[in-house]
Amino acid sequence: MKIKSDFVTNSSSSSFVVMGACIDADEILKELIQKISDEEDVTIEDVISDISEYVEIFTKGTDLQYSFGYDYDGEMEVGMCYTKMGEDETLGQFKKRIQQDIKEHFGVDVKPGHIEDCWMDN
Repeated sequence: MKIKSDFVTNSSSSSFVVMGACIDADEILKELIQKISDEEDVTIEDVISDISEYVEIFTKGTDLQYSFGYDYDGEMEVGMCYTKMGEDETLGQFKKRIQQDIKEHFGVDVKPGHIEDCWMDN
């Protein structure tokens, strides 16, 4: 008999655990439109209909991760996995780095905290 001692999940469940903050997606739409308008002709409606694709622009080249959770309700969670915390970095320094990254890439000032979301597809 085999015993599995590490994390086990199945394809019907998802988890999102980061140090980060909840952001009102509507708050970033205008900035998002400005960032992509140089590359393509896009409307706010286009972005709202496929916001996940466009948010990649904000997180590209960073350690930031985001989630809209199971049901998109106009809010998104953005943050950084704890595994990205430096060995010599304090928790306070880690939070400050996340706060600065979110402000730089999303244009909003937040106070990071622990975020843990789990959901299961039925």
